[in-house]
Amino acid sequence: MINNRHKGVDPGVSVGGVLFGSRKLYDFVHNNPQVHLRSTAYTHSHSVLANQDNLVTLNSAIEVDLTGQINSEMVGGHYVGAVGGAMDFLRGAHFSKGGLPIIILPSTAAGGKVSRIVTDLNGPVSSPRADAGIFVTEYGVADLRGKTLNQRKKLMLSICHPDFRGDLSRDLG
Repeated sequence: MINNRHKGVDPGVSVGGVLFGSRKLYDFVHNNPQVHLRSTAYTHSHSVLANQDNLVTLNSAIEVDLTGQINSEMVGGHYVGAVGGAMDFLRGAHFSKGGLPIIILPSTAAGGKVSRIVTDLNGPVSSPRADAGIFVTEYGVADLRGKTLNQRKKLMLSICHPDFRGDLSRDLG
C-alpha cells in the first residue's frame, strides 16, 4: 500500500504528470486530495526530486558506452525516443540523500545480435557520464558512481553479454 508518509516533499500525496488507464482509475483520481497532477516544471524539478530522501529512479537506454554515457534517442540513424526526463531524474536521485540513479537495459538488441553496451555510441549523448549511476543488465550491476574511466570500463564489461565481451575488450586497446 502506498501512503507517501515518508516523503520530504508532498507527504501523504501521490504526485504525477499524466495518467493513462481505465474509468476506474479516473474515478479514483477525480477530486481525490491524495493525488495531484502537476506540470513537468514541478515533477522534473531537481530541487523537488533531490528533497525526496532515498529517491530511487529507474530509467532505460537504447545503448550505453563503457564509460556510462547514455543514448536514449537514436537507433540505426533514426530517432525513436526523446530525452524526456531521464537526466532530471538521474540528477534528482544523485542529489537525494540515499538516492539511487538506476539505468536498466537488456544487454543485447536485435535478437541478441547487437550489444547495447558499446565502445562508441551510435547516437547522441542523451545523458552524460557525469550523471551515470548504477547500470543493470541481466548479467549484473555496475555502480559507476565515483569511479575512474578505467574502473567504469571494467564494470560495464562485466555486465555486458558474454558474447560481446571479447570484442569490446579488444576495442579498448
